[in-house]
Amino acid sequence: MSSVNKPGGNYLPVIIHSGIAYVSGQLPRRGEDLLYAGKVGANVDIAAAQEAAALCADLCISAVNHATGGEDRIVQVLQLVGYIASAPGFTQQSQVMNGASDRLIERLGDRGRHTRTSVGVAELPRGAPVELSMIAAVRS
Repeated sequence: MSSVNKPGGNYLPVIIHSGIAYVSGQLPRRGEDLLYAGKVGANVDIAAAQEAAALCADLCISAVNHATGGEDRIVQVLQLVGYIASAPGFTQQSQVMNGASDRLIERLGDRGRHTRTSVGVAELPRGAPVELSMIAAVRS
């Protein structure tokens, strides 16, 4: 299981409101160490980007676990939004996001099934190839 990374600015990692957990964007890092860097389709291949996305999904779950007291408190992942730092002409953002989706279902079963948006962007913080945010229904 992944640890919870401290926010990189003046924001909260998770806010829970009316049984919904809103998870701030997670980069593929451990503490201050970015584990993946670069643009997908240039110096990061799809397999590595999928691994980075899976790590981000683990970090989203860990953030919710920390805020609620455990993975069993996740009722349903509702939405996953992935931002993929993409080289010009790269159009396989949804394939990259399969790494995150597969990890959520692997860890949470049907509770990990979700809606999803995959967005290609020019740059991400710290040069990361992937950033994920998540919304989940939780029980207190």
